[in-house]
Amino acid sequence: MKNTTCPSFSSLLFIASLTTASVTFSQNIEATATSTTSEGTVSEFGPQGIIIKTATGTQPVRYISNETTNFVDENGNPISATLVTSGLPVTVYYTKVGDTLIASKIMVRTGVAAPARILETTQTMTMSAGTISEFGPERIIIQTESSPTPLPYTYSKTTTYVDESGAPVSIETVKSGLPVTVYYTKVGNTLVANKVIMRKAVAVPLIETKKTTTITTETK
Repeated sequence: MKNTTCPSFSSLLFIASLTTASVTFSQNIEATATSTTSEGTVSEFGPQGIIIKTATGTQPVRYISNETTNFVDENGNPISATLVTSGLPVTVYYTKVGDTLIASKIMVRTGVAAPARILETTQTMTMSAGTISEFGPERIIIQTESSPTPLPYTYSKTTTYVDESGAPVSIETVKSGLPVTVYYTKVGNTLVANKVIMRKAVAVPLIETKKTTTITTETK
């Protein structure tokens, strides 16, 4: 009689498990995260996010930041998140998850100056010539040829006193009876003297003229 040997059920299970394991270990699962960069100026920075105004975008863009977000300078050196303030130029490295932009790294570009905000104010200055009628601690009263009554002008520490050549003179030299030309601005009903020119001789009566000056300042 010929004996036929059949593999046991346990042996079949062992072979099946090895085959399954071989197939499982031969499969490599890869996940790729794409990081994108964006450059702009910090519009707002808070504990959970940073809002950037880019040169090309019409609306500021919000990025979510968390404990894993790295803050570095242009050389890649770590910096404190407290140094990130509005107006600073930055480069944001981020990934997009759905509709949310998550910042992985924020690089502060200290070598690039933030764009200055230009503010323009227009100031109208008027010139009036006459003779000092009274000079007190806070005001100077001028009698002009064009006005029947003396006109009071207030002055402050910013008021300058010069001679006809433009050289500064001491306020102690200002006294009643001296001919002067006053440059002033009108604030409400008050005439504020900006500059007083001391004249050596009484000049021909001048008609009041107005001069508009635009003062431009830059703030960062």
